[in-house]
Amino acid sequence: MLPTRRDPSATGAPLRRHTRIGAPSFRPRPIGAALLAAFALGLAACDSKLDVDAPAPLMTADTDTLPALPSSTLDIPLTYDLSPVVAALEKSVPRKFGDIDKRIQLPNKKRMRIAFEATREPFTVSLDGQTANLSAVIHYQGKGWYDAAFAPEVSGSCGIGQERPRARIQIATVLRITPEWKLRGRTRVGTVKPYSDERRDQCKVTALNIDVTERVVAAARTAIQDKQRFIDGKIAAVDIRTRFENWWHLLQRPIPLTDSVWLLINPSAVRMGQNLGARKTLVTALGFSASPRVITGPRPPDAPTPLPALHSAAVGDGLHILLEGVVGYDLATRLLAKQLVGKKVQRAGQTLEVEDVRLFGIGGGKLALELRFKGATKGQIYFVGTPRYDAKTNELFVPDLDYDVGSANRLVSGLEWVKHDDVREFFRRRARWSVGDIMQKGREQLSNGLNRALAPGVILSAEVKQVQGLAVTAQHKAIRLRAQADANARLAVKQGK
Repeated sequence: MLPTRRDPSATGAPLRRHTRIGAPSFRPRPIGAALLAAFALGLAACDSKLDVDAPAPLMTADTDTLPALPSSTLDIPLTYDLSPVVAALEKSVPRKFGDIDKRIQLPNKKRMRIAFEATREPFTVSLDGQTANLSAVIHYQGKGWYDAAFAPEVSGSCGIGQERPRARIQIATVLRITPEWKLRGRTRVGTVKPYSDERRDQCKVTALNIDVTERVVAAARTAIQDKQRFIDGKIAAVDIRTRFENWWHLLQRPIPLTDSVWLLINPSAVRMGQNLGARKTLVTALGFSASPRVITGPRPPDAPTPLPALHSAAVGDGLHILLEGVVGYDLATRLLAKQLVGKKVQRAGQTLEVEDVRLFGIGGGKLALELRFKGATKGQIYFVGTPRYDAKTNELFVPDLDYDVGSANRLVSGLEWVKHDDVREFFRRRARWSVGDIMQKGREQLSNGLNRALAPGVILSAEVKQVQGLAVTAQHKAIRLRAQADANARLAVKQGK
């Protein structure tokens, strides 16, 4: 950084030397007179060289506008285990129904009676999107009797003393989550039919032409239909709101990246996407709409907000996070000095050599370049401009670098050549400095922050795909580089958490 310029009018400030002109009090020798004349000419020559002492640019207030980012989404697979529903169904639907010793008279057939007995295997669950399919296999046996008026009673059976016929019960329950975070089901009895078309799964007392299978299927259907409301009630009792509220509040807390650097997810809404199933677990793809950004300073306070209503919409394409890197003017000055100090620029037969440089912020998103030079003329001038980021070279540059008004007004009376377009372009091309590994460090810090346990059983994981520069803002204290980090992120929750 350049030393602070001092006001010549202040006490102790260095003053410009003045030459006193007057008649000498003695008559010099001829050779002494010649030396004195030469000395006077030298002083006159020094005084004839022009100094450029331009005033510093005017300071204005800082302005800062954050760049707009695409909407972000953090994917969360909401899982709910249907095991409690299946267990309740197991208890409510009898495992055994019918009685092989209890004869039932057939309607409109006074002389015919049947009896059957069935046992049910445990229910199994398969999931197809939002539909839970519960099924069970029934094994049964049956008898039939015909009471002839003038002959002995005739009877027949199936499944007694041999392999029992089978039938299958299927129940379909369409599941949905309401905007109020309630799980709802609409249950209907699907098919109740023989397990297969094979002969072993048919129970027909041939001699009497009595189809026991139809009677068993009808009895099983009636038993299940009576439990439809019961099943829907058990589904409604599954609590999903409490679990999701816990996750919602976890994501509202600041996530530490490094010392005094924090990631804020800023969730704002929740959207529901596709549903997938695995065994007894239904997985609903949910997405948090968020406006994540990285900030520096002390830990921000928690700002909990209520869990919003759930909306049905397509889940987004990941997180788009606003990052910020800070480049101090002391560092920027040292880097730029390597590009400019000692460089010479020529114009109209005149040469300027850069002695020193200094960068500083002047507000309004602009910075100033103080330039001290020597050569055909000696002094200092100021350029001003708005910094930009070059992603290809990983450098900051000032494409609109131009003379400050105060400097331009001083470059007159023979100094117009200093503010020629060629001179300005010379400094524009060279006013570039690297931001170093600031992008890579930001990516590493973000990756560490996005891969961690937020609570027991709740794991945040992400892959940072890319980091790209968005905007540069010059402020009084430093240059702030804003970048967008794109990541695929999800919240994994262990079952039962």
